[in-house]
Amino acid sequence: MCKLDNGTAPVIKRKHSLLLTKESFDFSDEKTADGKTPFTPAPTVTSSYMTILFHVLVLCVIEYITNFVFGKFQHVHPLMEVEKNRGILARHFGVDLYALGTCAILGLKNVSVCKNVFDRAFGRSNSMPEAGYEARLFTYHPGAQQLLLFFLAYNVKNLYDSYVWEDGPEFIFHHVVSIIVAWNGMYPGCGHFYAIFFMGISEISTWILSILASFDDEYGVVGLGAAFPITKIVLGVVFAISFIICRVILWPLFSYYIIKDSRLAFKVKSEKLEGRKFAIIVILTICAALTLLQAVWLVQIIVQGRDEIMALLEKS
Repeated sequence: MCKLDNGTAPVIKRKHSLLLTKESFDFSDEKTADGKTPFTPAPTVTSSYMTILFHVLVLCVIEYITNFVFGKFQHVHPLMEVEKNRGILARHFGVDLYALGTCAILGLKNVSVCKNVFDRAFGRSNSMPEAGYEARLFTYHPGAQQLLLFFLAYNVKNLYDSYVWEDGPEFIFHHVVSIIVAWNGMYPGCGHFYAIFFMGISEISTWILSILASFDDEYGVVGLGAAFPITKIVLGVVFAISFIICRVILWPLFSYYIIKDSRLAFKVKSEKLEGRKFAIIVILTICAALTLLQAVWLVQIIVQGRDEIMALLEKS
């Protein structure tokens, strides 16, 4: 339902509810009383808050159940007998594996939204025309809104976990930044075309990393890598391949086009920028910084991978 408020901008009234399906994010057919499309066909902010809380609670339950299961099977290996180790494994194999996997799946399920970038990568020179910048920046996609909300909820949980497990200020900063970007993508709403990749498909490499992290003496279980060296090496190779594809090849390509589209929107002073200028500036700033970080992480991966292989060869 909707009403006009004394001749001012039309107001859409929607019910508050949990948003658990893609369809629950879809208000694309809704019109105001004067027949216009609302500023954003997104669910109510209250509904989003409720759903974020729901997802965070689900992640907590998953962590508890995973920890409980590891406790029941602690006799399998001496490392499992340590309570702290079970907590670390529950975090990586429970929370991270489920959450990052969900983000990746949601991204892949909605890959058709951003397929033009992939087409361009494979040689279709006309798949990303400048004339389509407004559609790419400002079109609302229910699947992207769903992904952004879940991604935000996961980072809320991860922010708490990073504090509890003392991951370090850089991780806390990363989660805060991720929450800010995701919220700006949801409200006022922009960049859904690109969110499918940045918050979804690119997390395939992070999903693999979450498993690999368990074998790291600093961020995982001390001694697990030494106990299962071949498993660690295999995971490292798989992660390196996925990182190169998702973060080294595709990430800069998507970054280039979101920056290009945003610059064009500001240059021509698009009407759809109204109410979204700050959000786009925030997203672009963080995107540019993260793009530079990909290069730093790539160097770290190469150096660490070389050290791991050399250490394995020395033991052989």
